[in-house]
Amino acid sequence: MFQRPGKISDYFPAPFANDQAARAALGGKLPPDMSDLAKARSYEWGFPQFIFDAFLMYQEDGPDYIHATSTAIPTRRLASRCRRAANTTNIFPGGAIGMPKPLTDGQVEYTDGTPTTVDQYGRDVAAFLMWAAEPTLDARKRLGFQVMVFLIVFTGLLYFTKKKVWHAVLHDPDLEKPRA
Repeated sequence: MFQRPGKISDYFPAPFANDQAARAALGGKLPPDMSDLAKARSYEWGFPQFIFDAFLMYQEDGPDYIHATSTAIPTRRLASRCRRAANTTNIFPGGAIGMPKPLTDGQVEYTDGTPTTVDQYGRDVAAFLMWAAEPTLDARKRLGFQVMVFLIVFTGLLYFTKKKVWHAVLHDPDLEKPRA
């Protein structure tokens, strides 16, 4: 209805007017919700591997899959295995993907001299989608690391306090005598 400066809390505008327009433009299928794609393609490490995530600050699978899919070059057209013609790629499971190559070199100019290649665009898109899926991930991992350091220091202080308080009791000669 009107234009105003965008806020961080704003939703992205829909690329199509409605579902029917999206299906007509995309060969009968609705586009996927890309906001959680990076998290949906990730996996859980389990104990004790998840502890290393606090130090590495890197989550595999989701962003890597987005980067590979957005930079993959369709090899040929398939009509026999799918109802509609699909592109094939070695990245997507099954080899058939309905998405044409989404990025080309030189689409965006960077002011800081970053190369304008498909690889760089794919990395930027993957990083943005990971942030959109979980914008507080870095702050949460930083807080988790601080809590772990606090707990280690607190455990050390408790240990030395215990040694100081119970030192006289453990070395009292009257307690070492056997009872008659």
